Amino acid sequence: MAWKLIWKSWAPNRVKFFHWLANLDRCWTVDKLERLHLQHHPRCVLCDQALETMHHLMISCPFSKQIWHETLSWLRMTFPPPSAEATLFDWWTKADQITPTPMRKGLASATLLVPWLI
Repeated sequence: MAWKLIWKSWAPNRVKFFHWLANLDRCWTVDKLERLHLQHHPRCVLCDQALETMHHLMISCPFSKQIWHETLSWLRMTFPPPSAEATLFDWWTKADQITPTPMRKGLASATLLVPWLI
């Protein structure tokens, strides 16, 4: 289901490709480097508080949380930013259901662009 949300958005193809890779856990984060026994920084470079995973970078990092809050406020979206418990696509599905139809394409683009820019 996540791939349908990704590929139907207005985001550029490179952003869609990034999310496709992230959804398959194919991005070079600290947890993956650790599994492959490659040199890496021990924690997230943005917050230096936790192990860097795709979930952490996209949703649960304090830096990412602030970016999500600022972006959704700027877009005048009324629902809360993604929480640490859910995946980005779980949040997107719930947010999409309560977003007015004319704003859904914008929500989709923001949902893909924010993590890509982070």
